[in-house]
Amino acid sequence: MLTSFYSGLSGLSAYASALNVVGNNLANINTPGFKASAINFYDLVTRTFGGIAANGAGNPMQIGLGSFPADVSGIFSQGSIQVTQEGTNVAIEGNGFFIVGRDSSQRFYTRNGAFSFDDSGYLVDSNGYQVLGYTEKDPTTGEIIASGALNPIFLPANTVSSPSVTTTFQTFMNLDNRDPAGTTATSSVIVYDSKGAQHTLTTTYTHNAGLPDSWGYTITIPGEDVVGGTPGTPYTLATGTLTFNADGSLNTPAADVTVGPTPAFTNGADPLTINWDLWDDNGVASMTGYPLPSGVSSTNQNGYPPGNLTSIIINREGVIQGVFSNGQVEPLAQLALATFNNPKGLLRMGLNTYSETAASGVPSLGAPETAGRGSINGGALESSNVDMATEFVSMLQFERGYQANSRTIRTSDEMIQEALSIKR
Repeated sequence: MLTSFYSGLSGLSAYASALNVVGNNLANINTPGFKASAINFYDLVTRTFGGIAANGAGNPMQIGLGSFPADVSGIFSQGSIQVTQEGTNVAIEGNGFFIVGRDSSQRFYTRNGAFSFDDSGYLVDSNGYQVLGYTEKDPTTGEIIASGALNPIFLPANTVSSPSVTTTFQTFMNLDNRDPAGTTATSSVIVYDSKGAQHTLTTTYTHNAGLPDSWGYTITIPGEDVVGGTPGTPYTLATGTLTFNADGSLNTPAADVTVGPTPAFTNGADPLTINWDLWDDNGVASMTGYPLPSGVSSTNQNGYPPGNLTSIIINREGVIQGVFSNGQVEPLAQLALATFNNPKGLLRMGLNTYSETAASGVPSLGAPETAGRGSINGGALESSNVDMATEFVSMLQFERGYQANSRTIRTSDEMIQEALSIKR
């Protein structure tokens, strides 16, 4: 009869532990990236009174001693994705964990992507742990190398986009073949030197008329911009002639025109050599000679000045792209993800983080959307995967189990009291 006391007591203890699990799940229902837990039980066997006879007759006679929590394991199902207003917030859609830590020897893993930059310019989580990823760039392509050692992601506020020198420009323009000889038209384009300073190239077209239609051109730059120039007087870089066919299409030059090299610039920048892109890859010219008013429809060139970092964008591959004031978008770093053979074997460390164990196996590190790793949603957070309805149902089940085991103890006590009353 005493065995029933211990069985009921083990049941009370087991269901109390189960209620703790439910309570913890419900307490974290609004914790970003939180993964719910589920509890499982063992049955306990204490005595075997008899067994199977030598001839195979009979069945084992055993009395159990109740139940005991077998394990409390995480449920790593996907949480819903909630859009936020923070560009540094990220959510994983699929497998994987972010890698965070205070140094290279202390690493933790988390699904909570509520990241921000600290006062030193490091990307950190809400606990102050630095977010680890890939920071090395390919010197040829400028893309992030998503392999090798992980490093803290560091983006200081004074991050700048380096200038790019202009090497080509293009002008889409029509020159009116009805204009009298001697009529002029102009176009201009801003170009950038090796220091990112801007200069204005001006092209002056003079109508020569004749058949085929002919226009002379002179390309100049302000004299004060170049060494040897005269302030206030345009410095000539190139001259030539454009001729047009009877249908108004460009005849000559039959190839692009090289402008320069310019003299050295007065600000110390290197001389420029620029390609005037008159023809595209399909053999279509940017200049026409139709009987329409002369004018420029558009210009473009491939240089740009230096720029300050204004915001960041994180794409599905986890690449952190900087948006700069010069209009450029450049990759700055890339988030890394860790996957485990057995994520249920991870050890919860509190603060919404995990650490690896022998049960989880070693982490496999790599870029998002590679080798089965999930993708990244920038400007979003993954919600807790706790299902309130499921937890409430489990709570009721555990409550009833607790009540039933308390009844076992009460009934056992009453039976003992009845046995003691026989002597009286």
